[in-house]
Amino acid sequence: MRPINAINAKVRQLLDGHSVNSAPVDVYRIIKDEGINLSLEEMEDDHSGVLLVENGIAAIAVNSTHHPHRQRFSAAHELGHFILHSRGRDRLFVDKAYRRSQVSSSGTDKDEIEANRFAAALLMPEDLIRGYIGNEPITDMDIAKLALKFQVSEQAMTLRLVNLGLIES
Repeated sequence: MRPINAINAKVRQLLDGHSVNSAPVDVYRIIKDEGINLSLEEMEDDHSGVLLVENGIAAIAVNSTHHPHRQRFSAAHELGHFILHSRGRDRLFVDKAYRRSQVSSSGTDKDEIEANRFAAALLMPEDLIRGYIGNEPITDMDIAKLALKFQVSEQAMTLRLVNLGLIES
């Protein structure tokens, strides 16, 4: 599995390359600017997104029936698969289950874990979070405000803050 700092470096390169310096990160613009076809499609509820790379052409589809925050995370997750795992080869990733698959949540599917880490780092860049919170202790209200600012769920923001060591779980 890639070290988190390697994933963060890929995310930073992508954010810098697209001149992203404020929240919310426009993941849809980044995907389109990367030359990836993007669509919102009605899917079964347990499908969150799909990445297909075929003959050098990449396409991401995101479940249009999910909450907009979930759609953004799914799009970022599929972009993570593209950046980290496709390497220009024909690939298909179908992400099932609303949160993660059984394999992913058990910690055994490294591609899914890496794509989740990529998505979190992309949608909630550490430097932007730190810029918004300053040095004060983080309250539940702060988490709610950050989640709104970054257009992610409070659960995703809480997990990101825990992983950054900014709050305890």
